[in-house]
Amino acid sequence: MKDYYTTSNIGRAKYTVSYHDGISKHKDGSAFYDIMIFKSKVKMNAFIDSLITSGYKEKVLDKTISM
Repeated sequence: MKDYYTTSNIGRAKYTVSYHDGISKHKDGSAFYDIMIFKSKVKMNAFIDSLITSGYKEKVLDKTISM
């Protein structure tokens, strides 16, 4: 399944998009996500639009922290 997720403010990177083509895998069989880094939200949104037209779906990450 083609999917992507976004994160922001990781180190010096303002916006990031991680995306998986549904095929690429690590040696252990887990999904290999490519990453794109953007300084502009407009360029990030344009990239996301291109992913969506290519059949990618947004993956919602659980951002809750449990202790």
